Amino acid sequence: MADVVGGLAVFAVVIAVGWLLVRAGAVPVGSDTVLTRVCFYAATPALLVTTLAGADLAAVASRGTAVAVVAELLGIGTAWCMQRLVLHREAAESMIGALASGYVNAANLGIPVLVLVLGDATAVAPILLLQLLVLTPITFTVLDAITRRGSPSRFATYTIPLRNPLVLAVLVGVLGNVSGFDLDAALRGHLAELLHTLGRIAVPLMMMSLGMSLAATRMRPPSALAAQRRARGGGAVVSGVAVPAEPVHDASSRRALRWAVAWKLLVVPGLAVGLGLVAGLHGTALLMPVTTASLPTAQNVFMYASRYGVAKPLARDAVLLTTAGFVPVVLVAAAVL
Repeated sequence: MADVVGGLAVFAVVIAVGWLLVRAGAVPVGSDTVLTRVCFYAATPALLVTTLAGADLAAVASRGTAVAVVAELLGIGTAWCMQRLVLHREAAESMIGALASGYVNAANLGIPVLVLVLGDATAVAPILLLQLLVLTPITFTVLDAITRRGSPSRFATYTIPLRNPLVLAVLVGVLGNVSGFDLDAALRGHLAELLHTLGRIAVPLMMMSLGMSLAATRMRPPSALAAQRRARGGGAVVSGVAVPAEPVHDASSRRALRWAVAWKLLVVPGLAVGLGLVAGLHGTALLMPVTTASLPTAQNVFMYASRYGVAKPLARDAVLLTTAGFVPVVLVAAAVL
């Protein structure tokens, strides 16, 4: 578990750097929005293209990987029902809440965790493909349709996913993989170098933007004065420049956050255990889907929430809390199973 703890320590330092930059006044409040846009339109698409272009799309799923996939889908689906029908959150907020409850950090933490616990990370590939090829496009389609402004034409509505940079990146990566396109040979290797360079900054920028967002808010109800300022559309003033007020948790958001964190760390791993036992898995074979289901909420959920301006505090704090809490869950699973 030392490798995992070391990786989390690196993430914590990058988050702390973002937090300190805002607190020290080195960058203005609201800078996390700029970094999020850089990730959304440039860095993350490059990362998706290079990841999918080299992925094994023909990987055969074992019973364990099938259980992991079904557990994540059930976790997200049941979490959406909880957020929407029980907590009565808006549709877009319920989507972010559901993703925070089940969309796992498959690449950045999933690979080192599975290597450490099981000695092999190939089981994470189907989860990664599920999230990139199925969950991500569905999320963008729903959030684009819900949060769009005005009354676009039917054609504009149906082509929303095709105009999203991350969906386009997924399509380009898959097409390159299927066609056998040699990314490393294109333009004498300069294209691959460009994409890898952009892709490498995606995760650090997302972590730093997370820290900047944490520095601009506190996890408690806003004061009456702050609430009045937000009601008037006001915000902080940094170096004489007004910036938008950072969203904070209200009572409904805090309740939704508690449910999302509990769902991610307890319910989804529990679903993996139950499904695995039904499928006849035991021991190490059962530990694989349980470990995958225990992974923390992916930083991408925070990026999606920031991009669409929906449930940003919930996504931000779910990433932080599940990242801090998943290690004990994995340790218990490894000890019991």
